[in-house]
Amino acid sequence: MKKWHIVLFLMITTYCQLQAQSDKATVYLLRSVGPDQYVPYFTYLDSTLLCKLGNGKYSVHEVAPGEYKFHAQYKGKLKPSPETDLTVNLESGKTYYISVNIATKAFAKGSFYCEQLSEEEGQKRAEVFKLDKKCQ
Repeated sequence: MKKWHIVLFLMITTYCQLQAQSDKATVYLLRSVGPDQYVPYFTYLDSTLLCKLGNGKYSVHEVAPGEYKFHAQYKGKLKPSPETDLTVNLESGKTYYISVNIATKAFAKGSFYCEQLSEEEGQKRAEVFKLDKKCQ
């Protein structure tokens, strides 16, 4: 009889853990290889720092559903702007791929921007990039 209680308890615990995991969205942040290879890009979800993302790396984050603004910049005081923000409505159980980029101009500062990728494109890039384990 005690064995059945233990088995039932383990099944309920496992179910609750799986349910809690599916209540969140999975977000991949991907930083392409490019200029500023030795400088991390500070990536934000609204005003919360998610990761200092290195060149050619990606990070994975579990996020509660809702509408969020993704933003990237060099270190320093948070300076989001409508031109560089990407607003995404995250749904539970879904996976999103966001590329963090910089557009450079000759003899001028670059400007960051984030773009949402298709699942196919995001998976392709994640296979080539290296997981940034410091962000988790």
